[in-house]
Amino acid sequence: MQFGILGPLEVSDEGRRVEIGGHKQRALLASLLLHANEVVSLDRLIDELWGETPPPTAAKTLQAQVSRLRRSLNGDEEPAAHMLGPLETRGHGYLLKVEPGQVDADRFQGMLEEARRTRAEGKPEEAAEELRRALALWRGPALADFAYESFAQTEIARLDELQLTALEERIEADLALGRHTELIGELEALVARHPLRERLRGQLMLALYRSDRQAEALHVYQEIRLALAEELGLEPSQGLQRLERQILEQDPELAGPAQKLRARPVRRRARLLVLAGALLLAAAVGAVVVLLLRDGGGAAVTIAGGNAGALDPRTGELLATIPLGTSPTSIAVGEGSVWALDADDRTVSQIDPRKRTLVRTFSTGSTPTDLAVGAGAIWIGNGVRQERTALPESVSRFAPESAVLDKTIPLSPASGAALVWVSQDSLRPHIAVTDAAVWVVNPDLSVSRIDPLTNRVVAGVAGVRALSIAAGEGEVWIVNDQGEVVEIDPRTNVASQPIPVAAESLTALAVGAGAVWVADPIGGSVWRIDPDPEPILRTIPLEVGVGGVAFGEGAVWATNEIADEVYRIDPDTNEARVVSRMAAPRGVAVGEGAVWVTAARPPSAEEALPASSCSKVFYGGAGSPRFVVASDLPLQGPGRAIALSKTEAIRFVLEQRDFRAGQYTVGYQSCDDSTAQAGGYDLYKCFSNAKAYARNLAVLGVVGPNDSGCAGVQIPITNQAPGGGLAMISPTTTWTGLTRPYAGMRRGELEDRYPSGERNFVRIAAADHLQAVAAAQLVKELGARRLFVLSDPYFGTDVETAARNLGLEIVGSSGWNSEARNFDRLARRIARTRADAVFIGGFLYPNGGGLVRDLRARLGPDVALVAPDRFGPVPDLLEAAGPAARGMYLSLSGVLNGELPPPGRRFLEEFEATRAGEPSPSPSAAYAAQAAEILLDAIARSDGTRSSVTRELRGTTVEDGILGDIRFDEYGDLVAGPVTIFRVVGKGRPSLPGFGDFEDAVVDRVITARAALLR
Repeated sequence: MQFGILGPLEVSDEGRRVEIGGHKQRALLASLLLHANEVVSLDRLIDELWGETPPPTAAKTLQAQVSRLRRSLNGDEEPAAHMLGPLETRGHGYLLKVEPGQVDADRFQGMLEEARRTRAEGKPEEAAEELRRALALWRGPALADFAYESFAQTEIARLDELQLTALEERIEADLALGRHTELIGELEALVARHPLRERLRGQLMLALYRSDRQAEALHVYQEIRLALAEELGLEPSQGLQRLERQILEQDPELAGPAQKLRARPVRRRARLLVLAGALLLAAAVGAVVVLLLRDGGGAAVTIAGGNAGALDPRTGELLATIPLGTSPTSIAVGEGSVWALDADDRTVSQIDPRKRTLVRTFSTGSTPTDLAVGAGAIWIGNGVRQERTALPESVSRFAPESAVLDKTIPLSPASGAALVWVSQDSLRPHIAVTDAAVWVVNPDLSVSRIDPLTNRVVAGVAGVRALSIAAGEGEVWIVNDQGEVVEIDPRTNVASQPIPVAAESLTALAVGAGAVWVADPIGGSVWRIDPDPEPILRTIPLEVGVGGVAFGEGAVWATNEIADEVYRIDPDTNEARVVSRMAAPRGVAVGEGAVWVTAARPPSAEEALPASSCSKVFYGGAGSPRFVVASDLPLQGPGRAIALSKTEAIRFVLEQRDFRAGQYTVGYQSCDDSTAQAGGYDLYKCFSNAKAYARNLAVLGVVGPNDSGCAGVQIPITNQAPGGGLAMISPTTTWTGLTRPYAGMRRGELEDRYPSGERNFVRIAAADHLQAVAAAQLVKELGARRLFVLSDPYFGTDVETAARNLGLEIVGSSGWNSEARNFDRLARRIARTRADAVFIGGFLYPNGGGLVRDLRARLGPDVALVAPDRFGPVPDLLEAAGPAARGMYLSLSGVLNGELPPPGRRFLEEFEATRAGEPSPSPSAAYAAQAAEILLDAIARSDGTRSSVTRELRGTTVEDGILGDIRFDEYGDLVAGPVTIFRVVGKGRPSLPGFGDFEDAVVDRVITARAALLR
């Protein structure tokens, strides 16, 4: 078992993540780790966990937390084995047994000491490499979960000092190797963060002096001399003063060895960056085709674990595999090496393309979104903090010779909707490199041009909304948010006329052989666009799920993680063939005589579900459980805390039921459908998880997924699972098209979603059709009689139907263009109808705020404006619309904790008692618990087969449950469901826990929306 404290607290067992419960349980483990192999008294633990004012039940609560921690650490072992595990009771205290090397901080310190000895022996190169490996263990700030906990402060300070010392030692080794020039950028950044750190100042002075920048070196000395005098009244140390004199005297002792540079290869004409893509949310929920569980068609070559594979470009033969991290995605060839990004581990790995071996792995120091190589550097996109997006807010430049950070370049600030609707594509490229520029898609979908000579943004490209970008053969191309490809002239930074592509989804693109090649994952094809003299478009059919695409070695190469295939397309004939059947291929790049492909870890026959996505089996009974239920939730990104509260609630339900469902014993695995790179759920991970659930016959049901986009691709796979459709119950998905017809639905869409002809999916959240009903019911309750519906057909049709059935008069309806600059004419038209309520469908961005302002100006304050939750977040609405937004009503599926019925409130009381004083759980916890109870009851009533569980699930009737009464209709939706109505009141109103999007609003009422109103 391995413990990680160099970042957020992390526990793994033989490569599998071990889930540790809420904050108090994690704090308990952290405290024990800081006193590993020591007896820690009960009183001391209470003091460290609760401070000076512990609750009266602290001792009892601590004992419960210890018991739960033991179970987590021991997995599914029998209860009697708990005392044989690493956590022991000793008198009135506890001892956590930890072997040498089990804690990453201990390994780090040991590697630091070894590197110091190696450097002292005159082996700086070995020392530098050892220190880089040591620093790569850091995943973020030490004990990041406990940055404000008093018990952790001493250790955090100690580890921070050790990390900085290791950096200084590595820099010393690099200086000894003559790498002074490439160190300057890193040292300048470190000095800016630690301005009084004299060793760093001295290293920077030496690096500058050896780079023939004597004046700048002396200026660095003057800066710290003044800083020390002003802040501390001190002079620089004797060592730093001596260094200044040596620089002034040009002492020969300061001359370093000749700078060692890696040889760079001759530039190939057709070399490209890695261009890989995934499914866009809008496309995923707009069309899903039949997806078969693939066991035939030839055995797939398994690259065990997260790895890169090198394929022969002529035959497709697997030449070598290179072990990488947890979940490698993007891959690039350039600057003499192959580079692979693992966003979950937050690392980049360098591969020697000739030896086909791993050279080094280094930390990016951020949540990386993209990887590109060229113009003498490695370029890493850094994700927007606290936002669910795959778009970079800045770009970091790393030196390929040393993997040292040279510079971080900020981009245009993020804005609104772009952060939501392009957030599920961990392979979609947002950085491209040409000889003279680095091109980056900004968080607002604009494009910036960076000059690699100055490391600054020097231009922007006006009038584009890019989703992905690629460069090649001196050209730059983007895919925009309208399903078009657009060329950017690198001489003028001007976008050309867009070329529409009649594809179902456009993601990754590559440039080569005089054409642009774009992946269409849902359409199962690659599009070829020959732009000159007139655009000629051709489609090359492959299989659903094609994702990565690259050009090189005279051909186009594409990967398909779903079909387990790698394709070669001949640009002369447009003929495609499968050259490799590799398990779960993802990113692809070509160069250095090979085709390079990353692969995620496939499911193993020895484990219930893959360790790369799922926790160990949680089970407290004797022996092993007969069956397993899984949850499918986004455990990374800003939604992590909410998702963890759901997993805790599910575990709590299983414990309450003694891990039984009727006659069957049941264990639980928490599975992650997200990646750090995507900032939330990742559609290819959703595919991979669904295949794992379907293939493992021990899995009888899934609680999840959390997001409609993920559900849209998982349902067709689980619907065709061996033994009958695998039961799925989602606590939170709301997109109407998952279950029932909607206006504009493609012919055969539901048949494709449920290819077996039998339904296997239900949900306990009020879906969007019920939000539409709630909007009509709200208008009625407000006393309005004349309703104008301003919406696309998706919401508008259901609102109009429900309103008419409630006796309201529809005085008009219309769509509206969210990109329009002025809505006054539309507002005047609505005013002429004398409507006393307006329903606004659609999204807030880009200019929903302008619509609200113009409506208020023409209609006045007394006309009710009603919109669904996608017209938020409320703070953004207020910023966009100003005072005109006050008084608006926004609906949200579900109820808050305070509005739960008595059984729900009792559940929360019992659940909160196990959380040892942590904040109240998200309302989603109650929904997850209810979903778990419904699934376990269905298993209890079944005969133990998947088809039987699914039948029982769909026939469920709940009376007085956590969420009240529940019954599903023929579609798997609620017959009636609660919808919360928020009223915007203005800035300064604090948000409810877990409802930051509704800050500046208050709960106005809860409406039980009735599906019968849509008949």
